[in-house]
Amino acid sequence: MCLINNDIKNNIDLLRSSGAESVELMLDGSYWNNFQGNHEKLLEILDLYDLDFGIHSPVWNVNITAENKHIREASIQAYKDSIIFASKVGANHLVLHPGFVDAKAFSKELAKERSIKAIKELDSFNKDYGVSLLIENVGNDDTGIFTEKEYINLTKELPESIKFILDTGHANITSWDMPNIINKMGSRLKAMHINDNDGIRDIHLAIGEGTIEWEKLFNSINESKYEYDLILEYNIGTKLEKLKEGKLILNKNIVLNNNN
Repeated sequence: MCLINNDIKNNIDLLRSSGAESVELMLDGSYWNNFQGNHEKLLEILDLYDLDFGIHSPVWNVNITAENKHIREASIQAYKDSIIFASKVGANHLVLHPGFVDAKAFSKELAKERSIKAIKELDSFNKDYGVSLLIENVGNDDTGIFTEKEYINLTKELPESIKFILDTGHANITSWDMPNIINKMGSRLKAMHINDNDGIRDIHLAIGEGTIEWEKLFNSINESKYEYDLILEYNIGTKLEKLKEGKLILNKNIVLNNNN
């Protein structure tokens, strides 16, 4: 995310030179505009690299639980296009947002129903592609549609083929108990977006620059019998040196996990 809206090849070169062994590609910004119609051109670029890629479906202007039916349908189609692209890339995962509400006047219960229905539709669509779909925790107390307990319970409500990714920053602004999530979600939790914040704003700071209790979180990760892809997701414009430092911190504190 830190290099969004820049040239794709240049971004990958910069990340690789900074020590990245795998890269999560966010399908937002001018260079990903109409990625649906530019698969071959984009694949030619990605094929130049001996890297593992994850894919993050489009975020801006996308909401599968939107109040407007046209926006919901367009968002679901954008996610289906992301599945097709991730399959062609051979991506190790595709991150999906479960939706949000734009205003307090809108029903979170209805949004939850729309979200679960849409995710099941995407899971069915994905049967022909076999991409690992990861549902991310998103939003704050006003916009987020799932509580911590409800997010954990999605492991029961959604098909076994659907997995999850925990965003540490999003969890921090909603005061979620991350060790509890790691413990309760078991093998369904596959990855984490690693970032920090002040507990109020979703500002994707580097590890240690906010209020997250990292030692407590690192201990929970190490105590788990499962391994996770740990993805540094820092804010737009973050200097690459921060990514290098972040990887060193993860390598120092985490045992037997994939730190990207």
